[in-house]
Amino acid sequence: MGKSYDAVEWAESTGNPLTIFTSRRELYGQYEKWCEEQGLDYLVLPAFQHECETIGEDHPIEARVNELYESGISGAEIHREAQRYFGRDLPCQLDGPCRYMEKREFNPEEYDVLIGHYLQAHNRDYLEDRYVAIDEFPGDSYFFEPTHNDATRAVSNYLKSEDGLPFKNWKDLHRRHDNEEHEQVVSEWKEDLGFYSHRDTRVVLQQSPNFHAHAPLLTHAAIEFELLENEWESAQLGSGRVAVRSPEDEWTVLIPPPFYAAESVVALDGTPTISKWRMALGENWIEHEEVLGSDDKKREYLRDVLGLKIKQTNAGAKPYQSGSHVNVDSDGALLESIHEKEGSRPAVITSKQAKEQYESTEVEQHIEVAEHYGNLKGSNKFAETRLGAIIGSPHPPEGEAVIRWGAIDGVAISRKEDENGRVTKGMNLDFGRYGNALFRDVVEKEVLQAIMRFGRTPSEDEHGATVYAHTSRLPYWVEADERLEVNTWSKGMVEVVNAIRNSEKWPDGEWKNDEIAADTSVGDRQVGKLMKELDEEGYVTHRRGGRGNAYHWSNKRLDEFSRYGRVV
Repeated sequence: MGKSYDAVEWAESTGNPLTIFTSRRELYGQYEKWCEEQGLDYLVLPAFQHECETIGEDHPIEARVNELYESGISGAEIHREAQRYFGRDLPCQLDGPCRYMEKREFNPEEYDVLIGHYLQAHNRDYLEDRYVAIDEFPGDSYFFEPTHNDATRAVSNYLKSEDGLPFKNWKDLHRRHDNEEHEQVVSEWKEDLGFYSHRDTRVVLQQSPNFHAHAPLLTHAAIEFELLENEWESAQLGSGRVAVRSPEDEWTVLIPPPFYAAESVVALDGTPTISKWRMALGENWIEHEEVLGSDDKKREYLRDVLGLKIKQTNAGAKPYQSGSHVNVDSDGALLESIHEKEGSRPAVITSKQAKEQYESTEVEQHIEVAEHYGNLKGSNKFAETRLGAIIGSPHPPEGEAVIRWGAIDGVAISRKEDENGRVTKGMNLDFGRYGNALFRDVVEKEVLQAIMRFGRTPSEDEHGATVYAHTSRLPYWVEADERLEVNTWSKGMVEVVNAIRNSEKWPDGEWKNDEIAADTSVGDRQVGKLMKELDEEGYVTHRRGGRGNAYHWSNKRLDEFSRYGRVV
């Protein structure tokens, strides 16, 4: 829909200052180009781990710098207080100020557009008195994920110097925090926590090896954790902040940026899941405006505006994330058929593991170029590609993609059982209504987004693309223009065909079942069945005669026999 471009155009037409947050630095150039076209003054926001010369240069001190940064101390603070933290200046400061710190010295008011990563939204200077556009869902950018050991050590370290709580360490707090005798003092401590006091800035604690700036927030979480029915724990911490802990003691803390400081915030997402946007941005401030208000409008958009022709197979879910379910023969049959029918090789989007398996087989010769799902966000790589294939569906870890988001929302989610007491899977996979919506957000919408990557840029004589979907994981409202059935050849069939092709009588001779069977691991009777199948498909013809009125098979078009299977 050109929503990213329109955000920049809006800034030019209104004269309002705009800050754009997106996913990857390689996408910044796209915005820079648009700003230049509109005559806007813009700045790419400086990033500590990209701009600081101490990072990535194998300096001995780099590991300690990264430890401090991971403990919640900002890059700017690390530079300003280098003498206190390290007893010396950083390598990047030896010949003058660090490039990162120099680039931080700017006045946001001097720029029409600021461009940065989702994480940089935590800096209020980039939000105040500005309008904000968030390009695509920020995913886990606002998650803080300490290990259980790091979290508990940080809490214990914090409690040693926190007079407001009567606990010695993590274990003591975990055991006694809900005792009635501590109710009032714990309540008073929580009331004293302001929006910023979840960050610990006490110098005496920063010298401790177990220090973490978010220790007050982790302590608050430990006090507030409530057990959900699926054995996850969830703690509401105010201002949109939420902590959850899995049954395996894996912590996640959601810390939304202070978006309330902005004049206005617009989230740009073609296939949004509103509940996740609501959680990621903090509190329930989302107003959802649908550009396409009905399923018919959505189908019309795919067909007429994007010019997409979708051909979908009967493949089922095909969860390809782990690589253990990749069916190279089925995929090869489809790709070989596309190559033959369309007269060119398709560009392929699949899982990283499937892509690697294709590269080690003959399937690769039917692929023009391949990319994996994880590398598509914001990409225009296939914008001018007119023939594509989506093979398999993403299936990320359910704990992270579905169950964790449910826990953040205070909802217990788990796989349901069918009427026979078996845990659901495949196309019958069921997490319940809310869990299914979260699962579809990851799987079905990602497949749809992949389809829409193709042909989005029209040329003089071409518009849109033909895209084959070798998975059933598409939103319910998508209607394929054509349905296909992919059938693979059995091992015996491949042996039989190879035996005929490799014989001295190829291609103009005749073959009997026992002659063919002699060069395969297949018996005479099974050879007969396979040859009849080839006859029905028009690859061979036959006559009967001689002893026992035997079948005599002749080549008709076995040279066209596809390596992997057939598509009908």
